[in-house]
Amino acid sequence: MSGAVKAAAGVVLSMGLVAPALVSVPAQAADSDYTTRKVVIGTSHQGRSIVAFYRGAKKPKRVLLILGQMHGDEPAGRKTAQHAVKRVKPKAGTGLWIIPTMNPDGAARKTRTNARGVDLNRNWPTSGWIRGTKGSRTYGGPKKASERETRTMMKFLKSQRPDYIVSLHQPLHGVGTSGKDVAFEKRLAKELKLKRKHFGVAQGKGTSPTLTGWYNRYLAKHGTAITVEYGAKPSSGYVKGASRAIMRAARVHP
Repeated sequence: MSGAVKAAAGVVLSMGLVAPALVSVPAQAADSDYTTRKVVIGTSHQGRSIVAFYRGAKKPKRVLLILGQMHGDEPAGRKTAQHAVKRVKPKAGTGLWIIPTMNPDGAARKTRTNARGVDLNRNWPTSGWIRGTKGSRTYGGPKKASERETRTMMKFLKSQRPDYIVSLHQPLHGVGTSGKDVAFEKRLAKELKLKRKHFGVAQGKGTSPTLTGWYNRYLAKHGTAITVEYGAKPSSGYVKGASRAIMRAARVHP
């Protein structure tokens, strides 16, 4: 996404740096084009906030979104995102959105699904969506985009249209292949020391009912979305370093 960063759907909570006592003020802060935001983009089924953080140029030429967590029992990506909120900054002229979790209910309960028992990475409105079995770990919901969390993310992505989206998961240990931006996939795999793998979950020839499948199918002209799967127990150093590795792959790292 080039041009001005659009006002995200939701309520702006803070226009200053998050946790200023823990964050070194970036050099770009003196630049009139540099801005930071903390925005509530929606709420979960149980009313928990889904929060997005932005830092970077007001008119970025390139934007990366790091989504830390979709499944509540996969905590490593959320830790990567939380570290990024406190410690990283993009290079001048670029932008970085960070969403630690889009499933705060699942995170609180440490369950894969949301509070309604739906796998949010099977709930996106694509041709490959199926309902599945209620009560299973991969239940796709009663209908496409039935969940508040899914609809919140759809609205946000349609509004912001990032150039690069990295959706973090565990434990399959690889970088997903979409065939859309192979160069970006290869850079991610190299930076994160992971192999490229196919993670499609669609039935038949349909589009995977995942965030990445939906974005690459319906907002393809605006950017590319990649699934990254950490291993089952990545080290603390790896998890913290991953945010900068992802930024380097997206070419937004200073």
